[in-house]
Amino acid sequence: MMKSLKALAASALCVGLSSSSFALEFNEVGHKAFGMGGVGVAVKNSPYGLFFNPALVSAKPGTKIGYSLGMNLNTKGMFEILNYNLNSINDIPRFNELLNNNAINAKGQAAVALQLPEFGIGSFAIGYVHNLYASMSFTGQLPTGTQDIDNAQLGFTAAGFTLAEVPIAYAYTFNTPIGDLSAGVALKLMTSSFLRVNEKFDSSFTADKLMDSLSDILTSRNQSSSNFSLDLGLLYEPIKSLSIGIVGKNLTNPTFSFGDDKIKVRPQARLGIGYTISKHITIAADADLTNNDVLSFSDTKLQSQKIGAGLDVAFTFFDVRAGVAKDLRQDNGVILSAGLGFGILDIGVAASTSRGEFNGMKIPQYVALQIGGGFVF
Repeated sequence: MMKSLKALAASALCVGLSSSSFALEFNEVGHKAFGMGGVGVAVKNSPYGLFFNPALVSAKPGTKIGYSLGMNLNTKGMFEILNYNLNSINDIPRFNELLNNNAINAKGQAAVALQLPEFGIGSFAIGYVHNLYASMSFTGQLPTGTQDIDNAQLGFTAAGFTLAEVPIAYAYTFNTPIGDLSAGVALKLMTSSFLRVNEKFDSSFTADKLMDSLSDILTSRNQSSSNFSLDLGLLYEPIKSLSIGIVGKNLTNPTFSFGDDKIKVRPQARLGIGYTISKHITIAADADLTNNDVLSFSDTKLQSQKIGAGLDVAFTFFDVRAGVAKDLRQDNGVILSAGLGFGILDIGVAASTSRGEFNGMKIPQYVALQIGGGFVF
């Protein structure tokens, strides 16, 4: 069993490290995982199992229905740049340091999932998730002794990318003397669209223009592309209360072409563990096994490798969750999350402990909000 887990992880890692183009971080789907620190690879009572680990589809048979809508915003250095008097830069070394390492990344997501009752030959599920990504950053360097940015070659890059997935998952559980082993596969149709804008960064640039650009990028597209991919997952239960899962996602290395731009969604691997304390209480933890690139079209390259843990207290018509996560490749501190739901309506919030400053206000570098709902029968 452990050899199979190691082989799956090694396969995803090797393929992922061989890629050399743009990529995406691990796609965490649904309100259940959101409130638990992004955890989901070994959580059996979630309707979004097919997105995290297709083996979960048969690990807990039954009908599961879920929907979610959410958005997050991750900032790094951009508001600090706009804190400067752009007509006269008084700290050129620090200003250039920020120009080398700044970004705003936003993501919007809508998802629905349906797991069908078991048919005796395994279990099936189908879902739909629509992701909207926006990436913005300032580029260039201000020459020493030149305080006026209007005479420097500085730029502003904004890019928007949508990725819609329709996964169809199948899983089967093998009962063995040393525990249950579930194996699952999800075939995904993936469609995408893309838009990029390059502008000059000068003294007239304001925070309002930055937010207007973010809004435009999230709502406008002019190129499209489609592809297929594959997710594979395993879930091992040595005892009924303990589950250990591993998943390899986007194993076919799907690439989307938009003229001169290509976005390659590299394979990813994630390990998870879940423990059911009682019928209503579950604790779980996940860890990325791959170092994933965050969508970026500038000189600022961001990466993501997350670990997280969470608690879920779920009754038939009431659910409360809490979680904590840390991105080992980013300096946005610890991300704290919580969720509260009543069946068809669930609300979750998350924020990082690390804060940036803009106009004298301290704001979290990462903030997120999600609503959703669902049932497990």
